[in-house]
Amino acid sequence: MQFELSTAHPDAAPLTAAIRALDPHARVILDAARGRLEVVASASSAQILDALQDIGCVATPLDKAVHISGGSTCCGHCG
Repeated sequence: MQFELSTAHPDAAPLTAAIRALDPHARVILDAARGRLEVVASASSAQILDALQDIGCVATPLDKAVHISGGSTCCGHCG
């Protein structure tokens, strides 16, 4: 799941903590410069959105997958 964050240059630590409270094994990848977040977790998108909102970070799901460094959308053809 990928999300666009409302917070400019968000801090990864509270985002990760909020998501890992739902799923301790979640993989969280943040592109702080672009305000994008990728999450691989057993939690639903709605649960992740609620957890992020609880820490003051409004997010919206991305309709189309984008490349986030280290994320699963990498096709290997950059550059």
